[in-house]
Amino acid sequence: MKISTWTTAAAILFSGALLAGAQQKDLPRPGKQHEALKQFEGTWDAVAKFQGEPGKPAMESKGTEIATFGMGGFWLTYEYKGEMNGQPFSGHGAMGYDQQKQKYVGVWLDSMKSGMFHSEGTADAEYKKFTMIVQGYCDAEGKAMTMKQVFEVKNKDAYVLRFIAPNPDGKETEMGTIEYTRR
Repeated sequence: MKISTWTTAAAILFSGALLAGAQQKDLPRPGKQHEALKQFEGTWDAVAKFQGEPGKPAMESKGTEIATFGMGGFWLTYEYKGEMNGQPFSGHGAMGYDQQKQKYVGVWLDSMKSGMFHSEGTADAEYKKFTMIVQGYCDAEGKAMTMKQVFEVKNKDAYVLRFIAPNPDGKETEMGTIEYTRR
């Protein structure tokens, strides 16, 4: 209980110090890169298809994602619920634009892994294709992994998320996709 009280007090004091310093200079303001994330806001029906073992059909599952844009206009947060391999599946993520790095950044955690995935990437000039490099620990494989996620906006009511990873020979292969349709 003492640790919790001290942690809360320290967080409040630190926040106050930050706000006092912020009054002396301008706080960051969301830009066009943040505004571009608003196109992902909403309730989406999702159909996921992931390649399983070679020679076997892809595994297909359905889910729903609710994405909201906020936190001062800096962050898109999303909650996914569905099933994966016949099991209930849930995940939570956030994506924003880091003005210091000048890159999109994100995090993802879900009910099928004990670790968190971190991502960093860019968008094309029209903000219709976001390419993120994702790093994290894969419990199923028992090792750290790096993959690519590509968000491709088809139109205002549909986008696809592609998961791309290197094969043992180093060539990139699409592991799966999630097709999103606005509800």
